[in-house]
Amino acid sequence: MVRGLEVRNILTVDVEECFHRNDLLLSQQQKELLGTRVVEQTERLISLLKAYGQKGTFFVLGEVAERYPHLVRRLVEEGFELGLHGYHHRLIYEQKKEEFRSETQDAKTLLEEIGGKEIIGFRAPSWSITQRSLWSLEVLADIGFKYDSSILPARAYLGGIPGSNPRIHRREEAEIIEVPPSILKTGCLRLPFSGGLYLRMLPYNFIRYCFNKLNKKGLPAVIYLHPWELDPEIPQLKLNWKGRFALYHNLDKVQAKVERLLGEYSFAPVQEVLEDACSFCGP
Repeated sequence: MVRGLEVRNILTVDVEECFHRNDLLLSQQQKELLGTRVVEQTERLISLLKAYGQKGTFFVLGEVAERYPHLVRRLVEEGFELGLHGYHHRLIYEQKKEEFRSETQDAKTLLEEIGGKEIIGFRAPSWSITQRSLWSLEVLADIGFKYDSSILPARAYLGGIPGSNPRIHRREEAEIIEVPPSILKTGCLRLPFSGGLYLRMLPYNFIRYCFNKLNKKGLPAVIYLHPWELDPEIPQLKLNWKGRFALYHNLDKVQAKVERLLGEYSFAPVQEVLEDACSFCGP
């Protein structure tokens, strides 16, 4: 098994149903058709990671943890790090500060009680910690989070901060470390490549080029997956072309790409890689 350039990269998973989206308005009937597959999908991903001897961080949505506590316990038993993906899949910048504090604290407590582990990492739905919601970093630090992985350092449909530091770094707003998803930075260009629709769209050789460019500098690549993206058999809904593209594009190609990454590079949970953060953590 090849391990590229001896750098431990960071693998993260957002544990949610495929209807937990902020870019599609789905009816309750559509959600019911798409739902109840997250356990099977996550179990499949767990088995894949075990087969390659890899570990990562699973950011679990509070709704999912509440409905499927056995899945949370399974992740802990298998040695994966637990992080929080919020209680409900809500955009941070559409919430009031105290509303966000209360809901996030409740979700953190729930996940800790089920998993029996302290939760120190957070990821917002749809990269929704933006310039409008940087106040949330102070809230996260106040309630015990040590790191956040919510700021996409590029422009995105619902979130992102294009000028943000693309490296792992300490934030000025609060005593918290930011672990952004990786991008390719070339001149003024900032291109996400490391997960979601970007991973589905881009050719593997380009993704590999981006990994190697970071690893040659001694920097970890930070990738993110959704369990449903490795499930090409999710029910087909009647959606407009944008909805179909966002939900179904290249689902049949994701597992092969992920397997190539797992075979070629070394991956670890966020918490473990941060133990060596002093060697690459930017100001």
